[in-house]
Order: sequence, then C-alpha cells, then structure tokens
Amino acid sequence: MRNNSLYKKQIDVCQVTGKQAAMAPRLGIFLLWAGVSVFLPLDPVNGDQHLPGRFLTPAITSDDKCVFPFIYKGNLYFDCTLHDSTYYWCSVTTYYMKRWRYCRSTDYARCALPFIFRGKEYDSCIKEGSVFSKYWCPVTPNYDQDRAWRYC
Repeated sequence: MRNNSLYKKQIDVCQVTGKQAAMAPRLGIFLLWAGVSVFLPLDPVNGDQHLPGRFLTPAITSDDKCVFPFIYKGNLYFDCTLHDSTYYWCSVTTYYMKRWRYCRSTDYARCALPFIFRGKEYDSCIKEGSVFSKYWCPVTPNYDQDRAWRYC
C-alpha cells in the first residue's frame, strides 16, 4: 500500500518586500549575456521541484505515472501541459491534488487508434480536417466527442 503522505516537507520561506516567497535550493550557473542574467539549472528535473506559486514539494516516486485525462484548475488535460510552469508536467491523479511530475518523452499523449472522426472510423493518422495539411490523430477513441488531438 502507498504512503498516504502527500508531501515530503515544506520548503523554506523568506520575506521579500513584506510578502512570502518560496526558496528552493537549486544547483546551477548564472550567466550574464547582453545585459541579461540567465540561470541554467544543473540539477536533474525529476518532479521534486515545485510549480510556480507552490510552497509544498510533492512526494512522488519514480513509479508514479501521468494520469490522462486530468483536471487542473477546472480544465481537462489529455496531455502534458505548460500551465503554471516553464516545463511540461502532468498530474499523477485524475483530479490534481498537488501530486505531479515533469513529463518524460514516454509520457506525452499517444494516438488512440482506431478512432472516430466525423462519424467515420480511421485506423491511422489523417490529414482530413487539418488546417495545415499535416497528419494528426486524436488522443481519445472518439474525436467527435472529446476533440483532443495531436500531430503525428
């Protein structure tokens, strides 16, 4: 049975101009180029980092899988998202409950084959209905119902 603890620990908090801000220790390099400073993280991205605006670090394990679709802030997601983040991430629960992780190449939505489009069944990617004449497929078995898709 899984550990029911949702969080490993609370991140240190500091005061910045009277407001609280999260401090997450990160290993990285600051670069100054053309008058702009850039921080390049060197530590691995593994889901233990918090999403922007979050003060708690989610406790996830490497065997936690992305759950699709998932609901985050009232929106239904069929694939990894950039919502509130710089990196693509996914929820590991159907209803986002502050348990998430960054997406790996194997996490992104796959084509649901065969599928229904405009009442007809297809068993491979199609160009029909594509504004840019690119091959696409739905990520659920019924595009007419869910309207969730990706390019092939």
